[in-house]
Amino acid sequence: MPLSSRQLHIHVSAQDRPGILAETLTFIVQAGCNVVDIKQFVFNGLLNLSILLDDCDPSRVLPLREALSVYAEKMDFKATIYPWEMATRPDAPYAHRSVVTLLCGAMPSVGFQEITQIFAELDINILRIEQLDSGDVHVLEFVIGTRKAHSSEEVLNALVKFKENYGVDIAVQEETYFRRNKRLIVLDADMTFLQCEVIDELGKLAGVGEEMSRITHQAMSGEIDFESALRKRVGLLKGLSVESLHQLSNSLPLTPGAESLVKILKHLGYKIALVSGGFQFFIDKICDTYGLDYGIANQLKIESGKVSGELEGPIIDAEGKERSLVFLAEKEGFSLRQVVAVGDGANDIKMLARAGLGIAFNAKPIVQRQAQASINHSDLRLILYFLGISGGDLQELDELVGGG
Repeated sequence: MPLSSRQLHIHVSAQDRPGILAETLTFIVQAGCNVVDIKQFVFNGLLNLSILLDDCDPSRVLPLREALSVYAEKMDFKATIYPWEMATRPDAPYAHRSVVTLLCGAMPSVGFQEITQIFAELDINILRIEQLDSGDVHVLEFVIGTRKAHSSEEVLNALVKFKENYGVDIAVQEETYFRRNKRLIVLDADMTFLQCEVIDELGKLAGVGEEMSRITHQAMSGEIDFESALRKRVGLLKGLSVESLHQLSNSLPLTPGAESLVKILKHLGYKIALVSGGFQFFIDKICDTYGLDYGIANQLKIESGKVSGELEGPIIDAEGKERSLVFLAEKEGFSLRQVVAVGDGANDIKMLARAGLGIAFNAKPIVQRQAQASINHSDLRLILYFLGISGGDLQELDELVGGG
């Protein structure tokens, strides 16, 4: 509705009880005004109500103000009426909106002061703050807006020191339809879905554990290219028996929250994929065990029941992971903005960048610096908060899927 110069804003604050809005609207109807916009929320039992009115006859404003004030005093609430000028409320006040989600311990007052000051210095307005959970991990969601375009990277970069000072995990996402309509999640396996590096465990079985771990660390930190590191490590496994592979596949430790995350996302209709720089032998076993939809990894060459020390087929490196993510999204008919990617190593960076939400999970510094979101707690369920799911929602979902 076009704005006019005859608009009023009524603000009501009170101890919440049934009927306050209905009572206020009675006076508005009697004054012959139209309701243009209305917002109401209750915080710790306190009502905050705002009503924007149009077509208010100037001759009826004073009687409305007086009648409502007398009634408010009688009923023990506060009502304020004041003009609402066009300059105060332009047509599209905050055309560019984002959501900043914080996972943290109890936030001290100085922490709140610092993050709000950061937003103010960026000319960002806080439109809404909501607490999604307040258990062991506090989850706060800030909906922010600007009149000029801003990027998630700008906001994340401004929050780097805040993140370090307070040990918080942060996600920054555009506030669009796609934020709450993700349909596919693509997870790295080693040190993400699993709480180990499978190839390092194989190295221990082959008696080359220390050398294997050293090369793995260099690869995941981006010190040497992934393919070279992978081929070197696979060469160290030459002669390892298939029986040893089966033995290890039955004892791989899941990251806390992994099984619960899968159950909840499957209940919500997500497609779930593991895209790994590890080995198909183990990924197939995990997918079969937990009912995952896709598993893509490197293929170990087996000869006469033993690892040959070579690979077969295309290499799933950083580019391979990125291609796999795009392929799966296209196959399922999803926009890339509907994809969540989760990983920890340098070879995950391109995959995280292509997804609508890329999460660095207990990741190397090089990965955290380039991801939209980070989690530094060993609990994959925390991903659900970045999808806009609250603690109350999680309790209900746990009851439905049978596990927390």
